[in-house]
Parts: sequence; structure tokens; C-alpha cells
Amino acid sequence: MYEMLIEFFIARRGRLSALGRALFQVSAMILLVGVCGHIAITATSAIRAMAVSEPKDASLAMLYPSLSTWWVPESFFGYFACVLTAVLGLTLVQMGKAIERAIG
Repeated sequence: MYEMLIEFFIARRGRLSALGRALFQVSAMILLVGVCGHIAITATSAIRAMAVSEPKDASLAMLYPSLSTWWVPESFFGYFACVLTAVLGLTLVQMGKAIERAIG
């Protein structure tokens, strides 16, 4: 199994770097959407705090019930997973470049 995976990435040297770039770009977009979602939650919480009623805890699912927001990070662990994925992507890019240099 591992031999097939290694052969797949060595057969075309750019595959590993392309996978790393894709992981990095996707995690960067998800982090950006997560930050925008955090700003939206903070803004609505501030508006609710100015109202007479008690502010309720809000989430993106409560703000946008018709949208699928399961993939947007809202907690420390979600952001940590996205940053970890970005670091993995950068590591794969560096490994791909090292393989290209080694193989020539």
C-alpha cells in the first residue's frame, strides 16, 4: 500500500507539491471564512447586548440557518486543525521540492 503511494508521488514529481499547495490554500480560505464568521457573531452579539433583552449565545448555524456552516471553524480546536492542515501543506511542498532536487 505504502509502496503504491510512494510510487504515485515519485512518478510525477510535482504531485506532492501540488497536494501541499492545495492543502495550504484550502486551509487558508477556511481560516479566512472562520475569521469573517467570528466577526459576524461578535457584531450580532454587540447589537443584541444593546437591546433590552439578554444576549444569547450565537453561532453561525443560528445566524444563517439555511446555509451549511459545519465546515467553518468556530472554536479553538477548529482553528487549530486549520492551522495544522496549513503547516502540513507547507511541509508537503517542502518535501516535494526536496524530492525534485534529489531525483533531478
